[in-house]
Amino acid sequence: MADVILKGVTKRFPGGVVAVDNVSLHVPDRELLVLVGPSGCGKTTVLRIVAGLERHSEGDVYVGDRLVNEVAPKDRDIAMVFQNYALYPHMTVYDNMAFGLKLRKFSKSDIDARVKEAADILEIGALLSRKPKELSGGQRQRVALGRAIVRHPTVFLFDEPLSNLDARLRVQMRAEIVKLHARLGVTMMYVTHDQTEAMTMGQRIAVMHKGVVRQLDRPLEVYRRPADRFVAGFIGTPSMNLVEGTVGQSDGGFVFRSESTTIDLPSALDPVVRLCPHGEVTIGARPEDVAPAGVPAAGSLVLGDAVVELVEMLGNEAVVHAKIGRATVVYKAAGDEVPGRGDRVKLSVPLSRVHLFDSKSEARLEHSSDRS
Repeated sequence: MADVILKGVTKRFPGGVVAVDNVSLHVPDRELLVLVGPSGCGKTTVLRIVAGLERHSEGDVYVGDRLVNEVAPKDRDIAMVFQNYALYPHMTVYDNMAFGLKLRKFSKSDIDARVKEAADILEIGALLSRKPKELSGGQRQRVALGRAIVRHPTVFLFDEPLSNLDARLRVQMRAEIVKLHARLGVTMMYVTHDQTEAMTMGQRIAVMHKGVVRQLDRPLEVYRRPADRFVAGFIGTPSMNLVEGTVGQSDGGFVFRSESTTIDLPSALDPVVRLCPHGEVTIGARPEDVAPAGVPAAGSLVLGDAVVELVEMLGNEAVVHAKIGRATVVYKAAGDEVPGRGDRVKLSVPLSRVHLFDSKSEARLEHSSDRS
């Protein structure tokens, strides 16, 4: 097995387009790392550079202890699974899985053993004589996985392999890939734009935006302590509430003012606020941390009085959209505590769940004493 290491990798396309900007990553042996971000963020380009399908402009790529900048894709000992299954329609499942091994001149007995081993792992042994048109989307995806498994590569690369499946199959297949990773014990890099996939599959996730890795960490750490405003807004469903404003001093303390509200900031936030001397601050709060309260509890930040504008019922809970001035604040309510449209609620959030960002740099504002 092997680590994958990128050192200062940059990819420029004609016209001055920088698709990947000085990316450095270390994927340890046997880790499942997920690259996640919006369309055009550079995540697939990173994967293609590792595979050797795209030549990078600067930097170095290592697979194990070998520098592979000049190594052809077929010699990198890497298998890639694409969004498009790319199965040969005239071949059976068996022949699709065996085709690459035949090109590499493996013996018939070796091919047969590897195909049947992969088919057993993926539970598609009964499908080996069928052709792709006779398979469901989930079965075709398994065949594409099997075609990669038979090569016994040191690294697996996945480029949005579940995008063509319906919601139920996506949930099933991402669980299968996680189990496959545990069973094979190989290094995997997985690309997706779906942050739910990233959070549920990755041992670590790398959030990308505009060719840059904005944060690389364990999923819960990224969720609980986003490194910047972009990560805060991208990771989480519904998205984190973000309100821009300015912070100034008033009566010995600090006050936050936005177009929609004025908030007296508790003194506990003073050390964090002082980290932003220009005073342009964004306050963030996740929907599950915002709650209505007639009398806000001690140690809470009062966001203000809001008017309920929309209620999305989800069964045992509801997602409530409420207006504070011109700003919309989203919060979650239990099924038996759902307000009606037009109701007035006072919203607050515990101080331990408040996120502050520098509006200019977008970086997280965090005092050293806040980290546990």
